[in-house]
Amino acid sequence: MPAVSVEISKVRKTFGPTVALADVSLRAYAGEVHAIIGGNGSGKSTLAKVISGVLIPDSGQVSILGKAATTPHEARELGISNVFQEVLVADECSVLDNLYLGADGLLGSTVNKEERRANARALMAELLGFELDPDTLTGDLPLSIKQWITIARAMLTRPKVLILDESSAALDFESTERLFRKMREMKREGTAILIVTHRIAELVRIADRATVLRDGRTVGTLEEGGITEARILSL
Repeated sequence: MPAVSVEISKVRKTFGPTVALADVSLRAYAGEVHAIIGGNGSGKSTLAKVISGVLIPDSGQVSILGKAATTPHEARELGISNVFQEVLVADECSVLDNLYLGADGLLGSTVNKEERRANARALMAELLGFELDPDTLTGDLPLSIKQWITIARAMLTRPKVLILDESSAALDFESTERLFRKMREMKREGTAILIVTHRIAELVRIADRATVLRDGRTVGTLEEGGITEARILSL
């Protein structure tokens, strides 16, 4: 049995009178793609933010590689990278600078600028399907490529846990295939990948396990053979 990377137990999170998470538990293992799925308002994105230290739960336990993170910085130091729904880039900076934004303390000072440029060029070509000059000004690029920059930024840190929150929502079929290919590679290297998605057909193809949320509660976890559209919709 692979090591447990993420363990959530009876987590509750409220915003005033609104109960975003009422009772959520899940366990994600190293080297698996674990989908978090549910309808609008089920608590998927709130759960992603709890796991990544952006939000602190009101009660319950959150364990990342056996430890708890109470800030995004602590989460990054534990090996978590996340891609949120919002496309967060600095338009006035180059693609290269955006890819390594905030990562200096994580990647160490041993990676020089030329290595960074080579790594950035190779990863972006793998994800985009074409070459992109790392010195290109990000503000001149379309939104779809900015989305890829946020995904690549999370992958460059070689995380132990990668959280993708609706990151494929705007991608076409070929782009999604390139993303899935990279996810499978990271999975083989032992990364635990959590994908928050509402695109059932996609998660049926990529997920090893899937936890279904409804009204802020865990209503079931499906194993690979049982992840079907019918089973998901019934939950």
